[in-house]
Amino acid sequence: MKDAETVTDSQPDLIAYWRDLHAQADDGTVTIPADVAAKCDAACATYLAHLDKMKIDATKLSMTTSWGDLKSAQDLQAKFLSVATGTDRSLDIILQQHIDVIESMRMLFRRYFQETSDTDERTSANISALTPEN
Repeated sequence: MKDAETVTDSQPDLIAYWRDLHAQADDGTVTIPADVAAKCDAACATYLAHLDKMKIDATKLSMTTSWGDLKSAQDLQAKFLSVATGTDRSLDIILQQHIDVIESMRMLFRRYFQETSDTDERTSANISALTPEN
C-alpha cells in the first residue's frame, strides 16, 4: 500500500490542466457551447459557496480552547489544529487549492457565454446603427 505522501505527490496539477485548456480555447481547438458553459459556471458557483462554508468551518477547528492539562488532551488539540491549519497539507490549504481550481474552471466557462453576450451586444449595436430612426 502506498503511503499518503506518495499518493498525494502523484496527483495531477489541476491548475496546469485548466491553464492548458485556456490556451487551447485561445487557439480555438477547444470550444464549449454557451448554454453548457453557463450550466457549468452555475455548478461551479454552487460548489464555491460550499467550499467557502467549509473554509469557515475549518477556521473554527483552529479556534479550539484548552482541552485540559493532560498531555494526551493537549496532543489531541495540537493534532486538530495541524489538520485545520498551519501546514501545506492542512484543511485550509487543501480547500484553497480546490477553490483555485474551480475558479480557473469558471474563467474558462465564462469566456464562452460572455463572448456570446458580447457578440450579441455588438451585433445589436451594429443593427441599431444601420436602422433609420422612426
